[in-house]
Amino acid sequence: MTNSTHQATWETYTASWAEADIASQLKLFEQSLSPDCVYVDPIQQASGYEQLAGYMAALQKNVPGARFVTTGFKEHHSRSLAHWNMVDGAGTVLAPGMSYAEYGADGRLQKMTGFYDPPGAP
Repeated sequence: MTNSTHQATWETYTASWAEADIASQLKLFEQSLSPDCVYVDPIQQASGYEQLAGYMAALQKNVPGARFVTTGFKEHHSRSLAHWNMVDGAGTVLAPGMSYAEYGADGRLQKMTGFYDPPGAP
């Protein structure tokens, strides 16, 4: 897989965070995520499409229109590191962060680990 392929997969995955329509979100998942994917961040751990979709829905409920904008992307050996900003529906940056990811043989994401300062962290 080339950098551009992994980055395209990454961008499809990040688009799923902002997708309100469940059927459309599932299509994005199928394109970018292994069914047994594992997501971990300072607040949550989710395994598989259903748990991850639930976490994404909770984010949208708390921060309507939230989405992620990739500001940097590096990749090698089926792994990537992405720097991003979480923005609200108006495009205001709410928080910066980064994510480490691992890709399967089919090019889809298997493991995603987000790093950011949780709300209320010193």
